[in-house]
Amino acid sequence: MSKDKTEKKPAQGTKFYAVILQANGDFGVETFDALDALVSRIKALVDQDVSVFSFSGNLLPVSKPPFRHLLTPWGPKPLFDLQPSELEIDDTGYLGADPIHLADPPVLKQPRGSNLTDTDAPFFDDAEDQSVGVFDDVLPDPDS
Repeated sequence: MSKDKTEKKPAQGTKFYAVILQANGDFGVETFDALDALVSRIKALVDQDVSVFSFSGNLLPVSKPPFRHLLTPWGPKPLFDLQPSELEIDDTGYLGADPIHLADPPVLKQPRGSNLTDTDAPFFDDAEDQSVGVFDDVLPDPDS
């Protein structure tokens, strides 16, 4: 068989797969980066007691937890169902690292007093500061 000069080439990134079903019912999926590698593998299986189903396409990986998604060329697809009734309100407003996974979760500074128009009182009371200065690197220090 001679190669035609107009032979189509697979699109870049295309993977090739062989589902190999043995006579005893065992099966496996093998992945190949090149069409020639798939052809070589199938040639090696000729005259053996197996069935082979081959196909090509793009691998659709799954993201890491906790919110797994199927990653597709058409965008990520969530692999979880979340009902609005299952959502919990976060009273802290904190958007940093998930405090559950921190050894010592930050304690946020609370604004002092209810009258925020009082310019003589500091907005954050640093006198009893036992909290992490969450805003220290973001907001300028009013005392400097």
